[in-house]
Amino acid sequence: MSFKSRILIIAGTALAYFLLYRLNFILIGDSLNYAYRVDWIFLPSGLRLAFVLIFMREGALGIALASMLITYEQYFDGNYLKLLVSGSLAGVGPYVAWKFASVLLKLDKVMTNLSSVGLFKLAVLFAFTSAVIHQLWYFWIRANEQFLDTVVVMFVGDLIGTIMVLGFLQMLLRVIRISKN
Repeated sequence: MSFKSRILIIAGTALAYFLLYRLNFILIGDSLNYAYRVDWIFLPSGLRLAFVLIFMREGALGIALASMLITYEQYFDGNYLKLLVSGSLAGVGPYVAWKFASVLLKLDKVMTNLSSVGLFKLAVLFAFTSAVIHQLWYFWIRANEQFLDTVVVMFVGDLIGTIMVLGFLQMLLRVIRISKN
């Protein structure tokens, strides 16, 4: 893949993630917020997994860059290390989950052997991994004090958001296939 293509993928995934994060806030707002950066439904989590599955490292990097921008805009307290780590976790979580899943589910690099059940298992693993690494960090920096509660709620929110987004993408692909025929 050319350098230009990689930059376009990173920029495109960053823009899409940033926009869905904004849309999630517009649609849901604070009504389903449980704690610091923990929501009962979090739609952008579905893009995290989808972009990593489709674009691998470039997708993870785009998500991380968008998340750093979001962190800077909404949560920045002057600490650049917290900005860097908090933003990076959004891209690292799904990439780590994919790496684990590729071994556990014996996925080939292009995932031709990924079934619907396998995708669901991957979504569960992703939601769990994302919730644990985020909440370990937030607990460490004292942003959230209820570690187990926030892990459970973030897991649920990420899993629901992932299932909703992946379901929407699946329906979109069916519509595209039907319109081509």
